[in-house]
Amino acid sequence: MPDRRHLWRGIHDAEMVRSGVTVGFSTDRERYAVGDTVLATLTVTNSKVGHYFPTYVTPRVVVSGELADRSGQVLAGSRQEKIIGREVTLDLSRELFDTRLAPGESLTFQYRHQLSSAGLTLRIAVTVHPDHFYVGFFEALLSGGAGRGTAQVREALRAARTSPFTIYRTQVPLT
Repeated sequence: MPDRRHLWRGIHDAEMVRSGVTVGFSTDRERYAVGDTVLATLTVTNSKVGHYFPTYVTPRVVVSGELADRSGQVLAGSRQEKIIGREVTLDLSRELFDTRLAPGESLTFQYRHQLSSAGLTLRIAVTVHPDHFYVGFFEALLSGGAGRGTAQVREALRAARTSPFTIYRTQVPLT
């Protein structure tokens, strides 16, 4: 263990998550002109986790790209994303999808978008939502009536909603 400390740091620890994956990013060229189609590729590899990434149904990892104008506003319709995770129904009875990465496996995210104006910046991010499943669970519990535990469930929902963090981010001026 590092520094002889026996720490159990998992999906809630950004440093631990970063140490388990490798992220690569490239664009097909350095500069673009209005009317060109930007092609950017981001690869997330489960390089050191040792098991599926993420491990179970609670977390979700969102790989995203979007275009922003000179003022930082996101261009409508420019956001694209892929999900890494295992999604199940709230009652755990059915799996909706499983896109987790096995050890050594990679996800390749290709962002393509035609540039409609000058001065655009491409924003790419990998964001971990460690409590994704709990957000939906707590919302459902509150909508159905949580009874005497309502205050505690609201606090748990607040904590779950504020738990996401970004492990990779880049901004690329395009024109």
